[in-house]
Amino acid sequence: MSFLGNLERALGVWYPDKDTEPDDGNPLVALAFRDYVMKRLGGAWSTTGREEREQGEPDLLALRNADEARFDLVTCYRSRMFLNEEGEAFLPWTTQEIYDKYLAYAKAEGNPVYVVFGLHGFADVPKFLFVVPLEEAVIDLKKSVLQKYEILTGQDLL
Repeated sequence: MSFLGNLERALGVWYPDKDTEPDDGNPLVALAFRDYVMKRLGGAWSTTGREEREQGEPDLLALRNADEARFDLVTCYRSRMFLNEEGEAFLPWTTQEIYDKYLAYAKAEGNPVYVVFGLHGFADVPKFLFVVPLEEAVIDLKKSVLQKYEILTGQDLL
């Protein structure tokens, strides 16, 4: 278990009580999940976290060592999904304004941009992992779309 994961639990960032609201926006949660993604990419990738960035810019840059192909990643951990009026589960992960900024960034940079979602479990050990192309990762991402991009244990992220 990672240091950030232990710190997350010690500070009570993850809430096991079903009546307690999780704090998915906590910076420690975001850092723990980004660290998990970096480790999950493994030695075939060179990665760097972007601490200094504008809103709407990816927080992780990944360079495939074999051919130096660059991928920009937005990492996003959420502890749960929500139900819409029709009873379909969806994942609200950003606002329309920020999503539009991500799209503009992707167009300007010309690199593939993916949103890496961790869902349930802990930020440093999510129960489910998804890698969704930015264009498919609408702000209220439906479960039916999300499931198409699930990454199983042992499967490469990219």
